[in-house]
Amino acid sequence: ICSPACVNGACTSPNVCTCNSGWTGATCTTAICSSGCVNGVCNAPNTCSCNSGWAGLNCSLPVCAGGCGNGVCTAPSTCTCNSGWTGSTCLTPICSPACVNGACSAPNTCSCNSGWSGPTCATPVCSSGCVNGACVAPNNCTCSAGWSGTSCNAAICSPACANGVCSLPNVCTCSTGWTGGICSTPVCSPACVNGACSAPGVCSCNSGWSGPTCAAAICSPACVNGACNTPGVCTCS
Repeated sequence: ICSPACVNGACTSPNVCTCNSGWTGATCTTAICSSGCVNGVCNAPNTCSCNSGWAGLNCSLPVCAGGCGNGVCTAPSTCTCNSGWTGSTCLTPICSPACVNGACSAPNTCSCNSGWSGPTCATPVCSSGCVNGACVAPNNCTCSAGWSGTSCNAAICSPACANGVCSLPNVCTCSTGWTGGICSTPVCSPACVNGACSAPGVCSCNSGWSGPTCAAAICSPACVNGACNTPGVCTCS
């Protein structure tokens, strides 16, 4: 007779229980878990009832309800993230240095906003380029001295070129028939002998002279039997 009775075993002699496999104790009521129950209790042979936040055959595996995307669950609801990741579930990438004008899309990888480039999205993009200047903001050039325009490719001449185009800062390329620093001097070829070149190929003659190049003297009245070689002076034949 065994009193109290043997729960999970047989009474083999007075008050001596011989327990079934997986049980122990005076009345064979204590379950045996061969691997132990690290964070729980053994409530049946090799069967653990785990504490909250733990799982596994011997309750040694921590539980992270949201998972650890780029890391491992090292304690209940506690992730240890892999290098380059952060956040409660290790889903937030780390960029060092930070992305200035963009988003960190993977460890040390920036996805730049429109108009920006470079490892940290700190380099502005000017789609047409800045020919003679620097790109200081998206599609915004700061031109070097002597240049203007959205892409700094328009030269500045001051004063402006009167009859030509400004091809380099303060350098005029004159239209046909004009010369001078700002293309304001007309060209007459051949030159005006006794007069001034007032427009390309047009001479304004001094008093007493005429002709395309102002080389013909004027005598009034005309020389009848001679030549007018000097204004108002006849050389007789």
